[in-house]
Amino acid sequence: MFSKKRHVRIDWECSIEDETDARVSVHVTFPDYSQWVANFYTVKCIESIRNDHLSRGYNEFVWSEEYLIIVDKISRSHIENIVDESIEQNTFEYLFKYFCMVRVWETKQYPDGFFETGPKINSDIVMRQAGRLYEMLEHASDELKENIKRFLFDDRKVRIEHLKLVPKLEAKHMSVAQAELEGRDMKREWEDVFAEGLDAQEKINIYMEQYLWHIFSYSKKPCLSDVQAVEAFRNETKKACYVFYQGHDLALLIEDAAQLMPEDLEDEQDIYIVDKDFKWTYVVTHESELGPYFLEIGG
Repeated sequence: MFSKKRHVRIDWECSIEDETDARVSVHVTFPDYSQWVANFYTVKCIESIRNDHLSRGYNEFVWSEEYLIIVDKISRSHIENIVDESIEQNTFEYLFKYFCMVRVWETKQYPDGFFETGPKINSDIVMRQAGRLYEMLEHASDELKENIKRFLFDDRKVRIEHLKLVPKLEAKHMSVAQAELEGRDMKREWEDVFAEGLDAQEKINIYMEQYLWHIFSYSKKPCLSDVQAVEAFRNETKKACYVFYQGHDLALLIEDAAQLMPEDLEDEQDIYIVDKDFKWTYVVTHESELGPYFLEIGG
């Protein structure tokens, strides 16, 4: 079902110092434009993270976004062998999860002639994903079923009432409205300000088209991260702020964000908070080991 022709991208590959104590995110792309992802952790890396968590007084468990593959060492040849063997043995879909479809402007990162010109994804894969959704909807409310139906077959645009963040902020008496600019405009402005100085090739090398916050995870821009970022955001004097997401183009405006705190964003993924003048930004990623990040221009 999966083509033997594949493209393997290994995030943070260049930063590996010890193949036996490392973790990476692996993206596998096929000629049907589908992209799949899994996280590779070595046994030694998991133990190192656990010991670090214990020393800081955190939980004993180690969390990774699905899917997780545990190996003895991490190297490109080893990972590619696992990918190829899973394709040959028809187990690939159990090791990797569907991530997204490659967008037109991203195809330049792949070899010429890599993609097919016909249908963009295998129908069997789509049917299996639809089957899983159907099972969940059997236990969903009628209201949710109608919302899903409209999202799939009618108006797919994300609206403000879809965001779980909004009622949380309104409960704290913050005024939240849809921003005049769309998320795509916010992303361009954010990139111009916070990625200033990076040329086009540098942005391609860190896959910035996938996630703007790669400028921080790839250490292209100095910033605060983890606990330091959380505390910096907590202590920042917040006035009017924009909120936007990597995954869609709805953007919010919070006129008085003084009460906006890191705890309000704990359930969010790939969300960007930026003051109205784009002087500072706070980013929560979907990766438990990456971020949050905070950067203040001139700070």
